[in-house]
Amino acid sequence: MNFKLLPLIVFSSLLTISCASHESVHKKLQTKQVGPAATPHRSITNFSDGLRCMDNMMITYGVKDISVLLEDIADQTGKMHAGTKDMLITAVSTMTRRSRAVKLIPFGNASSAAINFSANAGSQSIYSVIPKYDIRGSISQLDSGVVREQVGGAIAADKWGLGASISTAGTILGIDLSVLSTEDLSIIPGVTSSNAVVIFRSGKGTDTDASIKKTGISFEFQVAENDATVQALRNLIELASIELVGKLIKLPYWQCLDIPDDNSEIQEEMSDWYYSMRTHGELGPYVRSLLLARGQYPMDISDENKAITIGIRNYQLAMGLKPDGLLDYKSFQLLLTGTKEHEQFAKLSLESPQNEKKNYESKTTAANITLRSVKEVDFFSHGEAIQLKVTSDAPVYLYCYLTNLNGSSQRFFPNRFREDNFLPAGGSIQLPGDMPFDIIADDANETIICYATPKNVYHALPHSIRAYDFEPLDIKGVEEIHKAFVQTNSGSVSKAHYRVTLR
Repeated sequence: MNFKLLPLIVFSSLLTISCASHESVHKKLQTKQVGPAATPHRSITNFSDGLRCMDNMMITYGVKDISVLLEDIADQTGKMHAGTKDMLITAVSTMTRRSRAVKLIPFGNASSAAINFSANAGSQSIYSVIPKYDIRGSISQLDSGVVREQVGGAIAADKWGLGASISTAGTILGIDLSVLSTEDLSIIPGVTSSNAVVIFRSGKGTDTDASIKKTGISFEFQVAENDATVQALRNLIELASIELVGKLIKLPYWQCLDIPDDNSEIQEEMSDWYYSMRTHGELGPYVRSLLLARGQYPMDISDENKAITIGIRNYQLAMGLKPDGLLDYKSFQLLLTGTKEHEQFAKLSLESPQNEKKNYESKTTAANITLRSVKEVDFFSHGEAIQLKVTSDAPVYLYCYLTNLNGSSQRFFPNRFREDNFLPAGGSIQLPGDMPFDIIADDANETIICYATPKNVYHALPHSIRAYDFEPLDIKGVEEIHKAFVQTNSGSVSKAHYRVTLR
């Protein structure tokens, strides 16, 4: 048996604009850039703390299997000589050190790279699974001497002291990044971005000031004079990585940049998320994922809509809002960002349909799950596509693996096409269903094994067991998978398997 995948992709981007750290130059830049007269400042060295924060946030929110193709990042200015693509690889690697939520695959430098990749995927085993997203972009701006100020003779600015002749020049370095969908190379609305930094060289000092303006906040740092633009570019790339991933999967990434939730631009972005998802029928599943991530989804309720309503009502009650169970923007905003008051909410037991308080997390009894063919047949022709159905009598998180006679195993659910692996009580899921890959019967005589757990244990499993979707696991046998699930769930784990047999 093998997996046969259909092509896919998504787009994302960021926005930052720079402002100057020297007050006199800052005033002159006001005609070139938009920003408040008194800009809040953040003194930084780099965005390493923000990258680590995103790593932890992806674990908290249960993010996994973000598969991304990375094209070369071209230098449209012809003036920069830096490994921009390598910088982005390093940034993403740092951001996924613990979660391993993003799988980044470098490929090509032409505009047709994604198309070429799709064509090669069928013949090269290393490209056996086509990534869902594609990052594309370039260094789009490098303007030197944008602002220059000269002071001579008498009293100069306080920063530079008295006398002598001093000049200050501003250089603007900009990048544009976007994420495309590998399915049709379309742009994801609302996630395009541009980033820029202003670099100031003054006098003969060895250090140079640089500034990035983001949502009305100026991130200021110093760079060495001899490689100022390269260091500034690295900071732009790190910031871009945080924003791209945050916008792509809709996490409150701004918290990792110490930007307040009530920032006007952040408020506007959250509002865009809310109304776009509500319009396109994506809000319910997204809110359910937030409730699950915060441990506030009433798992003892089989009706999904009812469970979401009860979870929202409890949340509203704890937040001092009208407990009507309706997800208005205010409730959405607080659920997404979290507050100190949320600690009080986290201690509440969820409300059952009979208005009884229950602690659903204390339930440790294993569920009964079944795994069978949708056609209810046990034999398949060679090359036939297989559809399976999994059911459970209790709320569970589902993990499914495919193993074959040579001992090779791989996780195929959850995956990049469907990250949500929660199955409510009495619910069912079809594999692969409408997900863009096939399970094909062949001579390998494979077995499909599904595990069901009462809690989401993905990030608690050893990496050798969760790995990336569709990749061979680095294990000696399937017994290692079973052992890992038993140990992670204190024995409260259910298992079902299905043996593929050819006619």
